[in-house]
Order: sequence, then C-alpha cells, then structure tokens
Amino acid sequence: MYLRRVWLKHTLLGLLAVVVLIAAGMFWIRYFNPFRVKPADIDTKDWILFVSDRSGNLDLWVILPDGSGLRQITTDPAAETDPAWSPDGRLIAFISDRDNRVPQLFYGDPEGRRVQQLTVSVGAKEKPQFLPDGKHIIFLLQGQVLLVDIEGGEAEKILPPFELEQQWRNTFGGSVLFREPTYDVQKRIVYAVQRTEGGEALVRYRRDGADHQHEGEEGHEEHAHLPTPQKLPEPIIGGQEVHVALSPDGTQLAVTIMSNSQIGHGVALYNLVTETLQPLWRGTADLAPGAVVWAPDGTHLAFEMWRIKGEERERAGIGVMGIGDAEPRLIVQGNAITPTWSQGGTSLVYVKFREDGKRDLWIVGADGSDARRLTDGTGDNYAPTWSPHPGKQK
Repeated sequence: MYLRRVWLKHTLLGLLAVVVLIAAGMFWIRYFNPFRVKPADIDTKDWILFVSDRSGNLDLWVILPDGSGLRQITTDPAAETDPAWSPDGRLIAFISDRDNRVPQLFYGDPEGRRVQQLTVSVGAKEKPQFLPDGKHIIFLLQGQVLLVDIEGGEAEKILPPFELEQQWRNTFGGSVLFREPTYDVQKRIVYAVQRTEGGEALVRYRRDGADHQHEGEEGHEEHAHLPTPQKLPEPIIGGQEVHVALSPDGTQLAVTIMSNSQIGHGVALYNLVTETLQPLWRGTADLAPGAVVWAPDGTHLAFEMWRIKGEERERAGIGVMGIGDAEPRLIVQGNAITPTWSQGGTSLVYVKFREDGKRDLWIVGADGSDARRLTDGTGDNYAPTWSPHPGKQK
C-alpha cells in the first residue's frame, strides 16, 4: 500500500510537471517565439523604403517625399534587396544573403531594430509580398511560389504542388516558372503569371481540391467538402508579356497584356469573385503597358509603358489610368520604371536611369505635374515602395 501511494504521488507530480512544461512552452511560443517580431509602434506615414548601395553595400534605406529623413535601415555587410511593406505599415519583408551568401527571406520592423530570418533552404528567394491578412508572405524561389506564416516561420510550396510537379514539368516541357503571385488563403486559390512556350499567361490554380463557390450562391451542406481536384493551372489570358496586381480590397486583379494574338496590347480587370475578365483599354498605337500597380483607393492604375516598334521595344515612361478612363495618360516620358503610389494617391515615386547607368528616385504628381528628383545622385537607388499606412497603432 505504501509503495502504491508513493508511486501515485510521483505519477501525479510527473503529470503536473508535464502540464507546467506544456504551459510554459505555449507561453514561450506566444511571447518569445524566435520567428515573431513585434510590429513597430511608430508613424511610418510617407516613408519611402528603397534599395541603395550609397554606403558601399546594398542596403535598405528610407526617405521622406521632400527629400528629408534619409536613413539607413540595414547595416549588415551582406546585400539586402526586394523590400515590401506589411498592409498596416508596421513590418517590412526583404531578401538578404547574410546566411552563407544564400538569399533568404527576412522580416522585421521598419527601423531595423529587430530582424528575423524566415527561410533556411537552398536556392535564391525573391519578390516577397505580404498577403492582405498581414500574417503571410508569398515569395518566389527560382520561379516557384512559396508561402510562409510569419508566426510559424515554415515555408510551404504552393505552386507547383509537390505531388504534381513532375507531371507539370512533363506537360510544360521541363520548365514550370511563375511570377507575380497572389493567394486567397480562405479559398486556397493561387493566381500567378506563368511562363509558357508562346510567352506568358495569367493562370489560376485551386489547391488540394478546395471548394469554389461564387459569392451569393447557395451550396448543399453535403457537398461542402467534396474534393474538386485540379491537375493543371487554368489559363485566363495570355500574351507575349503579362503583368498582374491585386486590388486594395482584394477582389480584382489588374492585368496588363502585351502582344496578345487577338487584342494586341491592353489593360483589363479580372474579378476574383465572378471570375470574369473586363477589358479597360485596347492599345491602338505603338504604346503597350507593362508592370502595373493600384492606387490605394482602388480608382486608378499606374504602369510602366513601352513603345513597340516591330520586333523591338523601348521604355516610354510611366502611364496612369482611371478605372473609367478611355485610355492611359503618359505622365512621365523616358527611361522610367517601377512606379508606386503615395498613401493618398496624389503622387507617385518611380525610378529613372542616369547617364552613368545608375538610378535615382523621382517623385511626380498623379497628373504629371512637379516631377523632381528625390535622391541626390549618390550610388544606385532603386526598388522604391511607399508605406501603405501611417503605421502607428491606435
């Protein structure tokens, strides 16, 4: 009997210790998770984040629209590139090769005080973007699309799926490459531009047989979880070159098409709810749209413009188009690239090449007025992205 009591006592103490350890582990994960960076409680309104080598190394910098507030954010001797803002302006994501010179995904606060590595795999990562929920980052790994939860820190390949990758490679001639992806976390649908034999195409892929139902449609409960497996990405529209951008409200994709066999060059909207394509503009001259971005209020688009001359093309400048406009306006002419909007939608920052081949940041009003150089000609300055929100938590 005595031994039984001793055994029971020690068993209960052991179970209590296990419970305490589990509780402590959950507390540690919640508050001291090494993959967790506390969002900055600062005002990031009108911060323009960009890449520059003015310090002798590729680093992230910020500057204000009037040219003041120039400040270096990263100081690691490795290269930092591809900056992106979280939707609330309180976190940033970027690529750095500080881990054994392999480009990896990092995120941190906009002041650079706390930075955390999110990937450890081989292969170059690029083009990270926060999803609208602010909890996930989507990025590219050598042309494949990966998703990472910033709280958990485990990257997951979502395009092409592992189980179908070889089939896709056989179908597409050994190459399966994507760019400019976006992902609907709830519906588990990936949209991306896929490189094809004849050029590029906007495609849609439903993961893991996820249900798909238009808004307003009523489905029977017994069919709610039936798998609808998709074997190949579904093409929506293609051309020699295609670019896409997700609208601020997450319901539409702006699509620019260059050299489509039926429509030539054009701009369209793809509705993610109804899955319909609405043409906005069809080019009638030699101008063609390239990479596209939305104004924060969802009423205007800005894009790189190209001038097509037979088989040759050259950069024409920056175009702006209201959703109801008949055609885009060329507000900046010449070798200008990568426009991005101010939070109020009244201005754009863009990159313009200098005579020495290096680049500077410029700012222009949305109507094309008051174009001026923002950086001072020191070093190579590029990849600007305007903070999307005041940032400071209210």
